[in-house]
Amino acid sequence: MTTNLSTSIRPGTYTLDLARSTCTLNAAHAFGLKPVTATVSVLGGTVTVAADPTASSASARLDAGSFTSDDPKRDKDIRGKRFLDAAAHPVIGFRSTACARTPAGWSMTGVLSVRGTDSTVTLTLDELEPIGDGFRCVARGTIDRVTAGVKTGRGIIARPVHITLDVYAS
Repeated sequence: MTTNLSTSIRPGTYTLDLARSTCTLNAAHAFGLKPVTATVSVLGGTVTVAADPTASSASARLDAGSFTSDDPKRDKDIRGKRFLDAAAHPVIGFRSTACARTPAGWSMTGVLSVRGTDSTVTLTLDELEPIGDGFRCVARGTIDRVTAGVKTGRGIIARPVHITLDVYAS
C-alpha cells in the first residue's frame, strides 16, 4: 500500500501499543521443507513521524525469550544458547537509520541487534493508516539470520527469516 506520510499521519512521536502490536517470523525448517511460523513479543518502541517523512525514525525492542512456535521443544532450542541465547541477550533491538520513498512505496532501513551482533535490515511499509490519535503500520522484511548473529543450525533452519511487524502506535 503506497501511503503519503506527509498528509496521512500527523507529525509527532508515537509510542507502540504493546497490547495490540505483534511480531511474526517465518522461516523454512528441516532443509527448507517445512515452513515454521513463530511470534516474538514486542517490549516497546517509538516512531517519530517528521514533517519531512524522509526524516522519520523508529525503534523497537522484542523479547527474545518469548519466541513461540507450534513446537515447545523447538521454542526452547531457539531461545537457548545455540540460537537466540535469550538468557544472555534478552532483547532484540531495531533502530532506524533511514526512511525513503521508493517506487514501490515507503521503506525504512535500520540496525537490527541480535545476540550482540548488529546487522542491516530494510523493512517495507506495506500498510500505514491513521487510527484514532495514532496509526497502524505493517512492515515486512527479510533477515539473513547468519549475518544477524545466529550462525548455528545449518540444515535445520534456512538463512532467510521473514519478519512481519504489525504495530499500533499512539
